[in-house]
Amino acid sequence: MNAKGPRVPMPVTQVAKGIFKIGPLATGTRTPDTSPHVVVGEKLAIMEPGEDGQIPELLRAIRQELHEDPDKVAYIWASHIHLHHIAGINVLLKACPNAKVVVHRRGKPHLAEPTRLNAGTYAVWGDGCPTLNPVPEDRIWGVSGGEVLDLGGRELEIIEATGHAPHHTAAFDRLTKTMFVGDSCGVIAMNKERGRPDILPPLFDVKIQLATLERLRSYKPSMLLVFGYGGVSHSPDDTFRWAIDDVKMAEKIVLEGMQQKKASKEIGSAVQDYYNSVGLVGRLEYSDLEDGSIGAESFGGGMPSGSAPLGMVNYLLREHPELEAPK
Repeated sequence: MNAKGPRVPMPVTQVAKGIFKIGPLATGTRTPDTSPHVVVGEKLAIMEPGEDGQIPELLRAIRQELHEDPDKVAYIWASHIHLHHIAGINVLLKACPNAKVVVHRRGKPHLAEPTRLNAGTYAVWGDGCPTLNPVPEDRIWGVSGGEVLDLGGRELEIIEATGHAPHHTAAFDRLTKTMFVGDSCGVIAMNKERGRPDILPPLFDVKIQLATLERLRSYKPSMLLVFGYGGVSHSPDDTFRWAIDDVKMAEKIVLEGMQQKKASKEIGSAVQDYYNSVGLVGRLEYSDLEDGSIGAESFGGGMPSGSAPLGMVNYLLREHPELEAPK
């Protein structure tokens, strides 16, 4: 477990009308600090709740900074069920008795019975990773895109956004045209508009991801709110265009490396060199975002530094069965 140390009181920032960023909040685990958002209408929605250790500060912000009652929380949305996005849900549901968890329909059974989800998370992050207890099925709303979260006076439209994971959605605030994109556009550092593609998850799919990026782009959002350390894009069309270009280039680099039977570290270094060449936040730079409390190894998903991105490798093995996994 990484020692995070004491943090100053977290900020609460209104990023759009009625949308508040809470944090960044420390996780207390190997995973990076993140910033949930709260959308306020007649009811409330919590977007990307995070982990257990973040929930007390999140609830304190709702009560003391926003002067709202957790009883008004109707929805708790997570873009997908990777546990650094949603592991705090057991604690949060107890404090928000009228709330339902909103996840992709493929994620619902894994929240109700999380044994495989916990095991998969441990395989990626190792000791100190988040875990989940079973979530009551009657408090989970499995969605697939097209559903609307009605907060009274504002609506959040759910959009299927698979690719990064097969259980990924996005959410679009129709009032402000703000879009919550989860990990669809990768990791966007503070004061940046271009994200490093998150191509590590083992079920990453290039074709589906590219289709998702075009779908999200077609909404013409005014702003993108990205999971992570308060990432935000004020130039969404550029961010989507860069994300498409960068996924394609990463695919090209990894494919050529596998065809040439290069070692995993050599392929990973080539991908990192590309990221560096276009100014993307990479594994080695991420800990420099603020105070060094976010470890590069932690955010890299537990993979050895410089190795080939697992998700992209697995995708190419499915698409090109004649290839071999890099050593």
